[in-house]
Amino acid sequence: MTRNLHSMLRSFGASIRGPLQLESGSIGILSLIWVNPGISQNDLAENLAMKKSAVAKLVKSLEKQGCLERERVPGDRRMNAITLTSKGHAMIASIRELSMPLNDEIVEGIAEDDLEAFFRVLEKLHNRLADRVSISPSSQDD
Repeated sequence: MTRNLHSMLRSFGASIRGPLQLESGSIGILSLIWVNPGISQNDLAENLAMKKSAVAKLVKSLEKQGCLERERVPGDRRMNAITLTSKGHAMIASIRELSMPLNDEIVEGIAEDDLEAFFRVLEKLHNRLADRVSISPSSQDD
């Protein structure tokens, strides 16, 4: 069921990405950096369940567009802390402006209590699975 929902929601993501000229996956990356300034590429990949190579490509593209910047973490030359630039924050504002009406459309007709229960259960599932899933140290590189 979640795979079907994900598939159906792709068109909504495309309707946001298109006007903003963003690649698939960029909204997730920008959003995660927005709520976790200084996050590493490894953590982005793990949290978004994306391949590290795909995240690296998107981070490089978003950096080239001026939406984010990478800075070396003191004491670990292999690690970059990624933050949004002012252009990145403006992009997040645009994403939110475009996504709010779509979100409202998607949940139209669903009772508030049902939505609260859905998100509560979804969070519990996420937390339970996050505790069980880990990336092996040998597969991590920045």
